[in-house]
Amino acid sequence: MKRCILFIAIFGVLCASLSAEITLGAWGRGVVTPLAFTSDDDGVHSAVSAATYTSSDTPSIGFSANGVAPSERIGFKIDLAFGGGQAGIGDNAKVWVKPFDMFTLTAGFFKEEELRGKIGASEFAAWILPNSSQNEDNIFRRFDAFAGAHFRLNPLIGWDSPWNGLTLQGAFGSNAPGQPGNNVRAILNLFNNEDNETAPSVYDGSDGDRKMSALDVYKAMQFAIGYRVPSIGLARVQFIGNNRNAFRWSESGSTPNVVEAETKLVYGMNTNRDADIIEAAFLYDGIKGLSVDLGVKIPLEYTTKTDFIVYPRVMGSDGSVKSEIKNPTHKEYTVQQPYAVALGVSWTPAFLDALTLMARFDGSFGGSIECPGDTRVSNGYLIAAWLMPSWRVLTNLRVGFDAGFENHGLDTLWQSGVPPDSAQTDVSKYTDVGIGPWVELSFLGGRIRTGVMMMVPGNARYNYNVSSPTYTYSPKFRAEPVFSVPISFTYSF
Repeated sequence: MKRCILFIAIFGVLCASLSAEITLGAWGRGVVTPLAFTSDDDGVHSAVSAATYTSSDTPSIGFSANGVAPSERIGFKIDLAFGGGQAGIGDNAKVWVKPFDMFTLTAGFFKEEELRGKIGASEFAAWILPNSSQNEDNIFRRFDAFAGAHFRLNPLIGWDSPWNGLTLQGAFGSNAPGQPGNNVRAILNLFNNEDNETAPSVYDGSDGDRKMSALDVYKAMQFAIGYRVPSIGLARVQFIGNNRNAFRWSESGSTPNVVEAETKLVYGMNTNRDADIIEAAFLYDGIKGLSVDLGVKIPLEYTTKTDFIVYPRVMGSDGSVKSEIKNPTHKEYTVQQPYAVALGVSWTPAFLDALTLMARFDGSFGGSIECPGDTRVSNGYLIAAWLMPSWRVLTNLRVGFDAGFENHGLDTLWQSGVPPDSAQTDVSKYTDVGIGPWVELSFLGGRIRTGVMMMVPGNARYNYNVSSPTYTYSPKFRAEPVFSVPISFTYSF
C-alpha cells in the first residue's frame, strides 16, 4: 500500500511538472442490498449485503489521468482501480504515438471502445436473471489487451471523399511464454526457448518441437474495419483469430495426465478464443434520439485433441449428477461454437423527450461438439430479451421498469452404446423471468438508483467449480422466486 501511495504521489508531481495537457478524472460504483429473501419448503431465507458491486464483493473505484503533449502527437492514459478487494490497473495503462494524422500506434494495457457495441442492458440485470445479461461486446467486441499493441489507420483522412470515414484497426500480442522479464523481447524469443514449444497432438498434431512463430501470433490477432456512413450510422466487421488460449497436455508433475489450464500460446491479449470468429455489426443513429445496433457472430468450426469437458455434468434439483463427459484420451473432436445475434435499441422520441425506451435481444444457436462414432452434443438455442422503459418525472428524478426473459432449449446428447436419455440433459432446459420497478435521483457528478427486483429461476442453479479437482458444486439459486432491494450509486467527474 505504501508503494502504491508513493507511486501515485510521484506520478502526480510529474504530471504537474510537465508542460503537457493533463486531465484527471474519477469514477466508481457500489451497490448495497439491505434486503433479499426467498422462501421454500424449509421456510423463509433472507440475506443482506453491505457494499457490493455487480461482479465482485467490493465497490469499484477508479482514478484516471490522460496526458497529451503540446504537439498532440504523443500521449498516455492510465486508470488506477480498486475492486474485488484488489488495487491495480483499471481499463488502461497505455502510451500512444501519432506520427501522421492518419496513423496511431498504441502499446500497453488497453481497452479500445470506438467500434464496440453501443447499447448495454439493465443496471440491475444480476438481480433479475440468474445469468445476468450480455454486455456491449455481444453486439461487437472491443479491443482488449493487458500487454498488447493496437494500431488505428484512417487511410483517407483529409481527402475530399465520402470514404474518409473509413478506419482500420488491429491488435496483437507476443509469442508465448511472454512473461515480464522472461523473453518478452522478440530478439530474446528467437532461439533456445524450451517453454515456447507446442505440445504433442494438441496445437497442430506435431511432435511437440515446433516453436511458436510470428505467423502464429498474427493468425491470432484481432482486425476490424469500421466505416461511418454519413448521416446514417456506423458499419463494422472484424476477425478474431484462434489459439489465444489453448490447453497443453502435461505428462509431468505430481499429478500426471492433467491439463495445464490457461497456458497461453499467445501472450498479451484478453480476448481469448479457441475458434476463429467473424463478427459484423451496424449501428443506425441517423435520427436524433434513436440508436439501433445489430451484431452477428460467426464462429468457424475447428478440431481439437486437447483435454476438455465435452459436456459438463449438471446437478439436478434432486441433487444427482446428470452427465459428465471428458476427453482425457485425446480423441479428435469437431467443435462448432454457437452462432450469435444481438440487437440493442435506445429511443428518446423528439416529441416526448421525457420518455426513454431501451431494449436488448440476444440469441444463439447451432453449437455442437462431436467425435464421430463416439459422442455428439448439440447445444440448445438461447433467447434472451430485455425491455427497459423509463420516464423523467423531474429534471433530476427518473422512474423506470426493467423486465428480463431468458429461454434455453434442451441440449441433446448421444453416446456410442448408450441409449438416448433426456434425463442426462433435462436440466439444461429452462425459462427464467424477472421484473423490477426502480427510481433514480441524479445530481451533479453522480446518481443513486433503487428498486424492488423479482427473479424467477426456471430451475435450480449450482456453481460448477471447474478448478476443483473433484468438480464440486455449490448451490447458487433454487427454483423459487427471489426478491431483493438493491441500491446502486455511481459517480463520474
